[in-house]
Amino acid sequence: MISKKDLLKEMNISYGQLYRWKREGLIPDEWFIKQSVSTGQETFFKRSLIIPRIEQILSLKDKYELQEINKLFTENNDKQNFKARDVILIDEIDPFVLKTFLSNKKHLTITELAFIYIFSKYTNLLNIDDYLNIDFSDKKFNDKVVYICNNGNINFMLIGDDDLVIDPNIKIICVEKLQDAISFIAVKVKEV
Repeated sequence: MISKKDLLKEMNISYGQLYRWKREGLIPDEWFIKQSVSTGQETFFKRSLIIPRIEQILSLKDKYELQEINKLFTENNDKQNFKARDVILIDEIDPFVLKTFLSNKKHLTITELAFIYIFSKYTNLLNIDDYLNIDFSDKKFNDKVVYICNNGNINFMLIGDDDLVIDPNIKIICVEKLQDAISFIAVKVKEV
């Protein structure tokens, strides 16, 4: 968790920007968590959600109007199918990972593209062949978090909620919010 005060300082944004982005729908209302503190009430955010979202907004705000960014975040890409030619020019997608995923399919969903992006990002940590039997097209994953973990000599992926309890002997290498990966890929698809 991160307080609003610390968030504004860390991200170098103003109170006005934060609440304008909230009004524009770029930051969901439910991300603003009010908690009682000794001095009254304070607003907190889940760090794993808010930091990547603000980074995305900051990287896009000079190229797009806020309404366009909102569309990129909320547009229903679930029904859209993508072919290799639609995404091959996205720098963040490894062509080998894409080809491996497409070996059994002709089209990919936005959720599958988000997983391809994650596998591309962590290709040195994960063996994609171990995950080819999982149906990543299922929208049930959209609000989940991907944990890249290590248990001794083996790296693996866990998919769960952002408050998933993991054995303390398992080292969490990195955490990716799938919704942020979906938003990122949705933006990248529009740019190519």
